[in-house]
Amino acid sequence: MTRLAELQARIGTMSELRELIGAMRLLAGMRLQEAQKALPGIRSYAHAMATAIGQALLLVPQGAAALAPARGRRGLILFAAEHGFVGAFTERLLDEIDKTRDPDDVLFLLGSRATTWAAERGIRPAWSVPMASRLTGIPETVRLLTATAYGHLARGEIAGLDVLFARSRSGRMPSIQRQQLLPLDLSMLTLSAARHPPLHNLDPELLLEKLGAEYVLALLSEAAVESLASENAARFAAMTAAHDNVTERLDGLRQMARQARQNEITTELLDLVTGAEASPMKINITN
Repeated sequence: MTRLAELQARIGTMSELRELIGAMRLLAGMRLQEAQKALPGIRSYAHAMATAIGQALLLVPQGAAALAPARGRRGLILFAAEHGFVGAFTERLLDEIDKTRDPDDVLFLLGSRATTWAAERGIRPAWSVPMASRLTGIPETVRLLTATAYGHLARGEIAGLDVLFARSRSGRMPSIQRQQLLPLDLSMLTLSAARHPPLHNLDPELLLEKLGAEYVLALLSEAAVESLASENAARFAAMTAAHDNVTERLDGLRQMARQARQNEITTELLDLVTGAEASPMKINITN
């Protein structure tokens, strides 16, 4: 194969790679926008639940004491990446786990790629499942998570629950946050300014329990969507850098191909001229 043919083959391969990277970047951008659009509604619901809990506490004098931190092992939920091509996103989360996790913490890990990398670091979660790769998969993922975490709480295997996730920030690296879920953090609850107990139909303790469960569900949903947005933001940035790199290399290959083609043309012309000069002149003499 001539050099020009080799270059043309490489150009074809690189062009296909650039198209693939462009499609991955487009998909990451779409999923990032989907997640970002869903976050305001989730936050509004969490705020409504926090307000309702603050009012319900007025019905249960011992409610605040019941929410005091308990002693014992804590459960730690980590929302991480399901797939690759996310730059240092997964490493940053695992670094944070290494720094902040107590050896006795019970780890619940969401994300297949993160689970693989965690095993390489000697981090063994008590429970792991694939992380939802689309917004529509978040409710089922959170349902499985809450069922598992509450099971550990009911059996007394853990005394509290925290969540660790990446919060996306426009134009900047995602921030890694650890948030307490259970017992409920009173500082995060909006207490009633009027200090008058609300009207209710359920038993106050049952009402507080149900509101608390809804609040935790809202916080977990927010953390999951934030993680999904951060993962796709990291993938979008990685694919943008890869797209620019491949484009630069493709431009270089095309320049080399033009030069190789010009060299071939020049060589062909030289061969024609040299061949013509080397051919013996035939002279026919007619008597």
